[in-house]
Amino acid sequence: MRESIGQAKRLVNAIGAELGAVFDRAGERLFVVDEHGREIAAEQTLLLFLHLIGKAGWAGKVAVPVTVTRRVEEIAQPFGLEVIRTPAAPAELSKAAIADGIVFAGAAGGVYIFPNFLPAYDAVTSLCTLLELLAGIERPVSELVSELPVSHVVHRQIACPWALKGLVMRVLAERLKDRELDLTDGIKVLDERGWVEVLPDPDEPLVHIYAEGENADVSAELEAELHALVDEAMSGQESEVGAQISS
Repeated sequence: MRESIGQAKRLVNAIGAELGAVFDRAGERLFVVDEHGREIAAEQTLLLFLHLIGKAGWAGKVAVPVTVTRRVEEIAQPFGLEVIRTPAAPAELSKAAIADGIVFAGAAGGVYIFPNFLPAYDAVTSLCTLLELLAGIERPVSELVSELPVSHVVHRQIACPWALKGLVMRVLAERLKDRELDLTDGIKVLDERGWVEVLPDPDEPLVHIYAEGENADVSAELEAELHALVDEAMSGQESEVGAQISS
């Protein structure tokens, strides 16, 4: 995939194209290259879709996983679009996409659903819709992307034996019970700095931590705090860091 994106970047520059697009082998994921031959980060492409959908006057609801940047609400709500958060599993997003009123569903991995046409991941549909949305806007893609809010979501994976996953989640639920939580999927802690979430991997001996603050330093700080609690839960040891985050 990286090789294909690299080829697309060179081709865009060589022919002076206004846009480049790459599909994965399954034809489900869309990756976009701007007119300067620069890859647009998948999460920024998601925000670009939301911005264009709002500008086009689409009405209804949009669905995104709980792990996606809160910049989604920042873009969608001024246009009157209601944001529905789903569990992180791809199947959950597909299920949400067929609910009444959903006009768009997407995740940060380059997958997008336009249920009025096809309630499934489809890169061709995504590209055609993107081109349609861009058709009436006489501005370069790079300029549109530069005006989008910047996401500072960080994602870490922690090795966790299968036998300890349940214990880790139970310990975290107890330690964080007095915090503002979102339990849509895993445990998501909300505070004035941003949010941080822990999710057990369904297929591998891992737990995932996602965090987002107003800048990269705050995101790293939030991730480090929850990371410390996960390590503590696995080791069974008490720590001052754990006491601080649960206070």
